[in-house]
Order: sequence, then C-alpha cells, then structure tokens
Amino acid sequence: MLMRLKTRVVLLCTILIMSLMTCGCLRDFEESHLRIAETDISPERVTSTEVLLNVTTYVENRGNGVSGDAKLILKAFDSVSGLLVGETTTSAGSIEEDKTMPVLQQISVKREGGYRIDVVLFEDEERLRQQSMQIYDLGGQTPNIHDIGIKIQEMDFLVENVTDSRVVIGVDLYLTNEGDSTSEDLPMLVKAREFDAGLLADKIWITTGSIKKETTIIRSCDIAVPDGYNYVVEALIWKNDTIVERGEGVVQLNPKRTIPKDEEIVSDKIRVEDFMPESEAMDYGVSVGGMEKAPGFTSILAVIAIMVAALTCIRRRED
Repeated sequence: MLMRLKTRVVLLCTILIMSLMTCGCLRDFEESHLRIAETDISPERVTSTEVLLNVTTYVENRGNGVSGDAKLILKAFDSVSGLLVGETTTSAGSIEEDKTMPVLQQISVKREGGYRIDVVLFEDEERLRQQSMQIYDLGGQTPNIHDIGIKIQEMDFLVENVTDSRVVIGVDLYLTNEGDSTSEDLPMLVKAREFDAGLLADKIWITTGSIKKETTIIRSCDIAVPDGYNYVVEALIWKNDTIVERGEGVVQLNPKRTIPKDEEIVSDKIRVEDFMPESEAMDYGVSVGGMEKAPGFTSILAVIAIMVAALTCIRRRED
C-alpha cells in the first residue's frame, strides 16, 4: 500500500509540473511583444487588366528587448469566390525594442471586383496574429495612360573604335516588357551628355521594337563622343509627344575624375570645340577627331604656280 501511495504521489507531481510548464509556454506565446499597428494599401500601378498594390504593414515591438526573426505573409482572396489569387512572403528581421518597422509588400490582382487582403505576422516561425482588410471596385481604378509596360532595366557600354580624339561607344539597352500583352514599337532617343558642362556630345534615334510580355530584349546603337571626358548616357522612350520611360548610365573616359552621384563638379577645363558637330567644326577650321582643316584651294594653287615658275626659269637658262 505504501509503495502504491508513493507511486501515485510521484505521478501527480509529474503531471502538475508538466501542466505548469505547458501553461508557461502558452503564456509566453500569448504575450509575444510583436503587434501589427496598422496597414496601408495603395495602388502602385494600374493597367487595363491588373492593379499592382502596395501593402505597407507597421510592425511594432512593445517588449523590453530585441524581437526574434519576424516575417509577414501577404495573401489576396477573391471576395466572391474566396479563392486565393496571390501570395508573397517578406522577412522583416529582428525589431528593436519600442520600435515600429514599416514592411512594404506588393501583390498583383485583376482590375475587377474586390478582394480580401490578409497580413499574417510570424515570429521565429510561430504564427502570432493576422489582420484582414477588404478592397472594392478595382474596376473603377483609372489605368495609367503613360504606362507602356516597357522598363529600361540596364545599360552596357563597349568601346568599339577610337580615332584620334573621338571614341565610338556601343550601347546595349536591356528592355523588359512587364505589361500584359506585346508592347508597341516606340521611338527611343539615346544621347550622351558631358557631365561637367552638360554639353550634348551625340544623340541617335532608334526604336524599341515589339516586345512580348514578360520577356527582355537587347537594343543596340553607337554613339561617338570626344575622348577624355565623362558622360551620362540617357535613353528616353517616347509615345506621341510624351516621354513615358527613361533610364541612364555613366561612361567615364577621364581616368583622373569620377562622377559622384547627386554632386555638382566644377570642371577644370572644357574644350567647347570638342562638342561641335563635325560639319560645323570643319567649316570653322576646328580640329575634329585630331584632324586639322586641310589647306584651301588658294594655297594649293599658289604652291603649284611657284613650282611652274621655277621649272620655267630652269628651262630658259638651259636654252
């Protein structure tokens, strides 16, 4: 009997300890110090068929220490069918105590009907809480008429030829169609501008070509610029009379100088004649590409006349 009583006491103590440990864990979870303070939703881009939404969630840490690893799962559900139409996950990392961190997420939905937007907060892979919002009548959003879907993603530059003081630079432009259909063939102006003085060194018109949706193509052209200067190369896509997309890159042909971004530089010396069109420079006798203007016809005729006179004198003496 005594042994049975001791066994029961041990079992009861074990159960009591396990219950206390379990309650403690539940309490710790319930008292997590991360909260969703508020959520803002705004349209980033509106096309004829889709709306790209910016969802900014403000996560605050009300605790006395740094939080664990936080992350947000953003979901969009069709308000009529209830079907999941989009989902994205974004890590927020650790959040300092008494701090609020804005976390930006983007999700694309059809430009029709309404949706339920859910934001789910996790800490160290533990689901904490969720916030839900409804958005309605996306069909009433006005599409951006200047959104052509084409984005200038990147530029590459290659020196193709060097003639005296002029450099021919090959420009490769990476164009991506992020729209919903094949893009239009639009005109594109590529120009090189000297960084210090802002003088235009060269420009050329090309076209984007028709680009299939969700694909990237490379369009190439050549520009010729004076050597020894630094340039900003701009690409401008036009639709009718409006610039609808732009991109830029930097070419540095002056090894003694660099181009700090957003900083004005006073140039030491600019040879303005280097940036004159070749035809006009030749008319003024200015050096273009290291070639001086050739002597005029009057000088050549004078030389010939002197030579003829000398030969005539020699013949007369022989006679």
